[in-house]
Amino acid sequence: MEIVMIKKLGCGPCKTFEPIVKAEAKKRSLGFRHIMQEDMPEEIRPPYFPYFYLYNNGEVIEQWGGTSDRKLEKVLDRSLNK
Repeated sequence: MEIVMIKKLGCGPCKTFEPIVKAEAKKRSLGFRHIMQEDMPEEIRPPYFPYFYLYNNGEVIEQWGGTSDRKLEKVLDRSLNK
């Protein structure tokens, strides 16, 4: 599984939350990478930032946004315990 973070240039919450997500991914042996929204076609950009996709075998199994530690843990717990 891999967490993909969509972040935006100059996004303070993105900068603050990225190390938290990286640490959680490492703790759970998940891959992690980020994509800058500026590098994405406008029609597929998420509504707000940071935004996350959780992939399993190339398929999106979860998506969410925001900077809630609790939400991050809840999504990962639910997905890893399926």
